Amino acid sequence: MNHLNNKKPRYVALLLLLSATLLRATGVIQMVEICSLCFCFEDVDNDEVTVECLGGGQSTKFFDLKSIVWPVAKDATSVPLKVRAHFGGLHLQHLPKISTRTNVVELTFKNTAISSFQNEPFEGFKNLETLTVTGNRLGVIEKDFFALKNNLKRLDLSNNSLTAVTALERSSFEQLEYIDLSHNKLKLISVHLTRALQDASTVRLEHCDLYNWESDGLPRWKWLYLSWNKLTVVGGSTFSNLQQLQALYLSHNEIQFVDPQAFSNLDQLNQLDLSYNSITNLAGNLFLPQALHMVSMAGNGVDRWPFAKIPADVQVLNIQDNKLTDVNLGQTVNILILNASNNQLDVFFGDFFPELTELDLSDNLLTDLPRNLGKQLRILILDGNPFKRVFFESRVSLKLLSLNRLPNLVEVEAYSFWKLVGVEDEKEQDCVEIQISHCPKLRIIEANAFDETDLCKLDLSYNQLTSIPENLTEWENLRGEINLQGNPWDCSCSGQWLVDDILPLIYQKEDLQYLLDDLRCAGPVSRKDARLVKYLNHRGAFCGGPQLARLVDGTQPGDLSKAGFPIIICSADDEACWHVHKGTGFIAFCVMLAVTMLVSIAMLVAIVIRRKRKTQKNTFDSDWLMKNNNYYEK
Repeated sequence: MNHLNNKKPRYVALLLLLSATLLRATGVIQMVEICSLCFCFEDVDNDEVTVECLGGGQSTKFFDLKSIVWPVAKDATSVPLKVRAHFGGLHLQHLPKISTRTNVVELTFKNTAISSFQNEPFEGFKNLETLTVTGNRLGVIEKDFFALKNNLKRLDLSNNSLTAVTALERSSFEQLEYIDLSHNKLKLISVHLTRALQDASTVRLEHCDLYNWESDGLPRWKWLYLSWNKLTVVGGSTFSNLQQLQALYLSHNEIQFVDPQAFSNLDQLNQLDLSYNSITNLAGNLFLPQALHMVSMAGNGVDRWPFAKIPADVQVLNIQDNKLTDVNLGQTVNILILNASNNQLDVFFGDFFPELTELDLSDNLLTDLPRNLGKQLRILILDGNPFKRVFFESRVSLKLLSLNRLPNLVEVEAYSFWKLVGVEDEKEQDCVEIQISHCPKLRIIEANAFDETDLCKLDLSYNQLTSIPENLTEWENLRGEINLQGNPWDCSCSGQWLVDDILPLIYQKEDLQYLLDDLRCAGPVSRKDARLVKYLNHRGAFCGGPQLARLVDGTQPGDLSKAGFPIIICSADDEACWHVHKGTGFIAFCVMLAVTMLVSIAMLVAIVIRRKRKTQKNTFDSDWLMKNNNYYEK
């Protein structure tokens, strides 16, 4: 791609200002090549040029779209250049009748403050295929945008303040494939608008405050987005004429009533989203079209199964955030992904779902693990259930098992996961990731809990664990994928193996070092709240006794007169005795060692002197006795 022009923004602003001043002074429209004001990039291979006019500052308000000279090919005999022009950040406010060029195929006006426009501003743009006027201040479209036939394929008028689009109802859009009117204030879709847009494939009307919907004829729409509006009723004929519809999104409306036959004749519909409405009671079970692949009834507060029959092609079913007490379908289905979280299920049998690959039953009332899970299951999420015991009685193959936020789990018993095996994969090893996190009562995990289970990752974070068995699993096989943060770890001698064996596995991988951020000691007092990584490579740091710990850490120097020899006696190869951190602990250690040595030397000198004096006194007394004995003998 060749850069036709690359002038600095300040030069662009200056040229715009000078051009506007000249126009005002002479009263004559002076045509200006747009590539002298904006950035132009040429794609030689596709015979296209992209124009980018990105404004900023006060001078951009003088930009005159009526005086544009569009770029053309240098060789007049070559194929005409297609022009794609993007205007952004300009203070245009009013959209005039733009200087015409038949080779312009795309125009974008994004965040240009347009609030009004001249009638038929794009008259003469016979080959325009894409028009985007988004993020502006348009309130109504009453004047004609396109009164005559055109080749427009994409029209985006989103993120304005449109309350009426009567001009579109009079327009002719025979080639239109995509229209976006989302994030406006339309309130009503009329029969005239659906007729004008009947040839479009994708119609986006989200966030428009729509409370009424009218249509007739047979629009060719395939994707219809109506989420985040104020629709209250879906009758039997509301969408019945949209025979080619493939996806219908009605989430986050205020729908209270849905006719059981509302979608039954939409033979090509494969995605239906009715989530997060107020459909608490249905007049009867919904009849779903046979082509459906995805259905969502999440967040409606329904307390009984809402569907008459699940079509054979449905692969994704979302029924979370309701009040269902059972999912007894009375039929076997081919669903691959089922989200039934946040309901009131106290039991789940997998017999109805033999093809499941992902199952989310979190935040229900399950006290036992789900039974009869199919051989295809890969992801099982059971967070937030009141399990008191976790035990797999039958063989299950998984890639991920999530058991987070279990309020009643106190202990993970031996052989709890002995029937859980990893899924064999051609690209990855046959192992499983297990998450048991944020369980407020979990204090014990027995040594054989993961016997017969090959782990890829293990998350035991934010429980109440003070210790775990050293032989809980083959730690090296996890390659550092070990999350033990947020537990009240006992950093006494029995926990030394965590520093020696676990920390190096995590620390050696830079992308896993976040797993050390909140891995802290809760005891003994001398190490409370200390990060375990502080003791990395400190061999025996937890096994030197409490006095040594205070000495090494510098947390409590103590009274040197009470220290004595015992606090520094340890094995010669114990790094905890000599590997200390800089700071007050190091100073205290040196001072204590020096004082101890001085005291020892002083005591040794005193003993030697005392013995010498005693020896001298004994010699004097002996001589005196000998002399006196000789005297008396004489």
